[in-house]
Amino acid sequence: MGFFNNMKNIKDKALENEKIQNIEQLQVVFDAIDDQAEKEDEKNQKEKEYYESLTPEQKIEYNRIKKRNKNLKRLGMYGLTAAGMATGVGIPVMMAANIGTILADDSLTFDEEKHEEKLKKSTRKAKRAVQGNPQKQKKKPRQYFTIDYDKNGLPQVSTLVDFDPYLLDFRYEELIRK
Repeated sequence: MGFFNNMKNIKDKALENEKIQNIEQLQVVFDAIDDQAEKEDEKNQKEKEYYESLTPEQKIEYNRIKKRNKNLKRLGMYGLTAAGMATGVGIPVMMAANIGTILADDSLTFDEEKHEEKLKKSTRKAKRAVQGNPQKQKKKPRQYFTIDYDKNGLPQVSTLVDFDPYLLDFRYEELIRK
């Protein structure tokens, strides 16, 4: 959401107040804000349509360039702040620390190997989406109980709990035998 969309939201909230609704001089400003907000919405819609029309490889490159441009704008603001520091205005320590992270960011230092890896990953995802959901292995149905019959034909039920994974009965018999 852009600056003018935020301004439009603030304007709409302010117009709910009855005192502000009667001010006619501000109508020109309100109209200008609405026009700019509509232009921002159109621009965002066009950018979204363009992004959806890209291939997976182009989407990766588009995101990288967008992130790089954003970080360059931030560096420009830090440069202005540093220039202001020469005139006596201080620079925050966190801002200076962020310069290092921006400069070390992948979008400013392009790595071909990471780009190829992202490209392979995105093409695999695209192929899976085209093929449909990947087949998950079905769980084997658990047998919670089994019924066996002895020589006389009487049923003997054994349950999942009857299974002795640690062979405690066998160990007990061995201890008793010794």
